[in-house]
Amino acid sequence: MLSITEQFVAARNVSTPIIAVETADPASTLRTLHEAVQQDAAARKWPDPPVLRWDCVCGLLAANATGKTALAEILKASGTPHEATINPVEALSALTVAPEASLVFVHNVHRLWEDIRLDPSVVQAIWNLRDRFKRDRRTLVLTMPSCALPSELRHDVTVLDEPLPNESQLRAIVTTLHQHAKLKTPDKKSMTRIVSGLASLSAFEAEQVVAMSLGKDGLNMDVLMERQRKQIELTPGLTVHRGHERFEHLKGMDALIDYLRQVINGKDPVNVFVFIDEIEKIMAGALGGFDSSGTSQEQLGYILSHMQDTRARGILLVGPAGVGKSALAKAAGSEAGCWTVNYDVGAQKGGIVGQTGELTRAGLKTVERIGQGHAFWIATCNRIESLPPELRRRFRSGTWFVDLPSDQAQASIWQLYGERYQVTISEANPIPPSDGWTGAEIETCVENAANMHCSLTSAAQYISPIVRSSPESIERLRNLASGRFLSAERPGFYQYVKQDLPDDIRAITIGPSSAKDLGHMKES
Repeated sequence: MLSITEQFVAARNVSTPIIAVETADPASTLRTLHEAVQQDAAARKWPDPPVLRWDCVCGLLAANATGKTALAEILKASGTPHEATINPVEALSALTVAPEASLVFVHNVHRLWEDIRLDPSVVQAIWNLRDRFKRDRRTLVLTMPSCALPSELRHDVTVLDEPLPNESQLRAIVTTLHQHAKLKTPDKKSMTRIVSGLASLSAFEAEQVVAMSLGKDGLNMDVLMERQRKQIELTPGLTVHRGHERFEHLKGMDALIDYLRQVINGKDPVNVFVFIDEIEKIMAGALGGFDSSGTSQEQLGYILSHMQDTRARGILLVGPAGVGKSALAKAAGSEAGCWTVNYDVGAQKGGIVGQTGELTRAGLKTVERIGQGHAFWIATCNRIESLPPELRRRFRSGTWFVDLPSDQAQASIWQLYGERYQVTISEANPIPPSDGWTGAEIETCVENAANMHCSLTSAAQYISPIVRSSPESIERLRNLASGRFLSAERPGFYQYVKQDLPDDIRAITIGPSSAKDLGHMKES
């Protein structure tokens, strides 16, 4: 694949008049593309092209010696005073008389058409340059952090994306700064961790973060990772989980934990876990057709394409609420020494036309930058039958069923939370009857006992476990998962052997008369 400089030079040499560049660092982009054009002109023995730039504070400015001469000629020929070029329409209109092969950078141009309905003049002024610039290799370069072109320009502008620095470039930044500080260059293992912590930053940001993180004993990884976290959370819809859960804190899902440990320690490392909670609710607008605006369908399309194009790995976790599905996703990042990023699709919906797509693309791009091709997606789901096959296929590492904890797992969970909340479990304070309780319900009971200074049995009176409040939903999930989904508790597929329910729960589920008939059938 051609680099952005190769694509830019090729576009310029065929006289592409307007090019939009998505970039996190416009100043660096200007320097990089300017140097590439200069080198190409020198190789072809062409004159050094005039280079100009525009921003909303300084107006038109020259970026090289020939640009200085060109700017004077433009202002004179157009009769435009320099101070008037702060107005974008005046500046763009003056550029109609720019000399041959001029290269003009317009920074943060997306701010100029945020409300095109009130003032379409900027978009029209850009469009007016298209045919004029095409005649003689003049190029207008529109720089912006995320490209969302108005419909009037969508078919007239070539869009390029300047990627964030790659691994080798980040290594060079780290090495150079260590040398300047007269510190020993980090070893291979440390360098890999440092580069991963810089993955979502621009070259300028990476340089500043490394410089601020350096001390007399070397680089402080805590400072570096905190800076990356803040950068990630600037993206709408993305938050970083900062807990310290570990797999050892989770009970009743040994097979799934063993699988994730193999993934983490495998040949293909994981740089970020991306977590979507209750994916069927988030995608409801796209799947059920409730969203007449089409934005939910648009978001689903972007996510499907992203996971396909990046060959992202992922798993779907199905099971009743409170069994530890979310806790597993959060613990995975702690185990791998990377971030677990919570991805909230709903937070990326915008009120302006085109904004939802722009925010969704920005979120997925941030995920791609952090993961560097090594992102692992984990989504939880309570109603998997509502998900379309194309979405389920993207989670190609399997669909796993997380059932209510077994008796053995429950005993471990009671002990775990007893130690966490400093509640002694003994003959004087025994575990109350808790058949079918989830881990979340056990935690709530122990926490209540600690807060209310009462026994576990007394605290259990205030718990309404899902096995009693919604037994039919558990039955439905178990029947659906049996023989179809992988078991989180033991290797292989989940197999559901239907068991008799307690009398009081059976009465809720199938009714008193049916329960009586069932008892007669059992006796016979």
